[in-house]
Amino acid sequence: SILAGMGLVSSVVTLPFLFLVPIPSPSTWPIILASLVLHAAYKASLAVTYGSAEFGRSYPIARGCVPLFAAVFAYLALQQPPQIGQLIGIALISVGIIGLARDRVHGSIDRRAFAAAVLAAAMVAAYSVVDAAGTRQAAGWASFTAWIIVLDSLVFLLVAAIRRGPVLFAEIRTAYVSVVIAGLLGLTSFAVFLWALSRNPIANVVAFRECSVLFASLIGIVVLKEKATLWRATCAALIASGLVWIAMLKT
Repeated sequence: SILAGMGLVSSVVTLPFLFLVPIPSPSTWPIILASLVLHAAYKASLAVTYGSAEFGRSYPIARGCVPLFAAVFAYLALQQPPQIGQLIGIALISVGIIGLARDRVHGSIDRRAFAAAVLAAAMVAAYSVVDAAGTRQAAGWASFTAWIIVLDSLVFLLVAAIRRGPVLFAEIRTAYVSVVIAGLLGLTSFAVFLWALSRNPIANVVAFRECSVLFASLIGIVVLKEKATLWRATCAALIASGLVWIAMLKT
């Protein structure tokens, strides 16, 4: 419900901009369609993850796996094997993810939550590549950004409404303050992400973005009152270190 509400806020704020930016060209619409499918799959996976595991564990796994899939996609699609520096970063991330998944205090993470987190990461890596292509079309990043935000938000809201029914909007109204704040923050961060994708190497942008796992761990402890342990802090630090390492590599 929160994710659908965030999308509603984003679409309402972004809708006026559709009249100020160029309409995407015919060649851009297949990219938009592919992006919509990947974004929907990502949000659905993330919803399952959040509903089955603590935020401080599920978010770092979901975001930390992204560079791993990005490296795989780059090899399969572009025949670009990871460099030594990337392998070092991937190794750090992998150790941290395995550690979070097998927390000594709370036990192993729920298998369903772990699978959903990994799937969410795969969708992020995939839509990052697709969105990068969209932002570099002739109409420019602003056009692609405005259209993808509005369409993506409305599609996910429709799917959520079909699945949840009237309960969805009741839950959104109950948490409207959190929904509005989260929606505005999500809109801003995603717009900046697409702008960065339009101007920089995809791998670097993705890695920098996923450094948010460190902040997520802090939010889980400070805001959500999840138990802080040295084990969890070490694992989150390993993931963040690997992401920073990859982000700082020269391409």
